[in-house]
Amino acid sequence: MDTTTAPPQNEYVIAAPGEPIVNITAYTARQQASGYVGSHVSHLMGGGDPTLLLAQGRVVWRVPILLSSPHRGLLGQVAHLDIDARTGQMLLPPDFLSQIETHAQTLLGSSPPAAAP
Repeated sequence: MDTTTAPPQNEYVIAAPGEPIVNITAYTARQQASGYVGSHVSHLMGGGDPTLLLAQGRVVWRVPILLSSPHRGLLGQVAHLDIDARTGQMLLPPDFLSQIETHAQTLLGSSPPAAAP
């Protein structure tokens, strides 16, 4: 393949010859996202199973951020956090914390109360 020509419209170069596609595993991305939200947002939130995506020209692990309750269990996803699969850099959107707060309030308000013991 001639590397001096651009790929067709529906094809994307994921990695140049000799360049790794990912350096960060899904497990590491999930740990990183869980650690961040656990220490900066709430200990009731953590990362779910990551998905490998090409987003805005970067290969990223998209980690869903999940909210749980000790009495109600897993309530649902409140946001997602992208981790660059090559560098491990967290790609925090500017409205990350407000997005989490809004979705968490919605989930808490719409989930049934815990059953009495």
